[in-house]
Amino acid sequence: MKINKKLLTLGLAVSLFSLASCSDENEPALGEGEVKVGMGIKLSSGSTAGARLQNTGLNIKTGFVLIKKIELETAGLDANGAEFEREIEIKFPEPKRIDFDAVDSSPDFFFNIPAGRYEEIELEMDVIDYKNQPSLQLEGTFTRTNGSSVPFKFEVYGDDDEDLDFELEIEAEDDDDFFFLGEDKNAIALMQINAQGWFNSITQSQLENAKLTNGVLLINRNVNESIYEKVLEKIESSLEIEIKMK
Repeated sequence: MKINKKLLTLGLAVSLFSLASCSDENEPALGEGEVKVGMGIKLSSGSTAGARLQNTGLNIKTGFVLIKKIELETAGLDANGAEFEREIEIKFPEPKRIDFDAVDSSPDFFFNIPAGRYEEIELEMDVIDYKNQPSLQLEGTFTRTNGSSVPFKFEVYGDDDEDLDFELEIEAEDDDDFFFLGEDKNAIALMQINAQGWFNSITQSQLENAKLTNGVLLINRNVNESIYEKVLEKIESSLEIEIKMK
């Protein structure tokens, strides 16, 4: 299975690979079909502990996002050669929390789709606006030039941006072609967040001069707003990805 990462924007990449077994009896799958696909959102290796972003002093260690619903659209040919288009929308009764864990590469959820030749698979995870809690959060440490460190926290609330959703499109390498998924080709797609890259336009000096809240370098819509707006713009430009495969 060849994968061509056609469009890799700053901050988000995808690893898509076959699994010998993509089953977890404790994790119910969404949808129906013979092919089980796992999905997950993780911190990339560049965002693991100890991978401090050069010239900023930031070390992002963990984080999470709250998802309110998942929309899956597929198009292709089924096992009998008939064309199909299907849409699945799953709304969670409670916000589904996806932790950004760079160590654990297991899927956050599974969905089932029929075996067949696919023209495209589109997945959208809608970030929730949940009460007064952040919808997306990053945590770590900030190390000043003098060597001292303080806790770091970055928060985004769902109503800060109506389009703050994670989107993945998988399609055939050629526009008029298809790729095959069968029972023996279960797969995982991991969206790898390079959260460090979201801050590459922020300087060490800007963070040194940022306001502390109870000893924490807190960045959100109400605190250190100028830094927040720059980072949010980076996030907005990195949540859509398209990969080509055959």
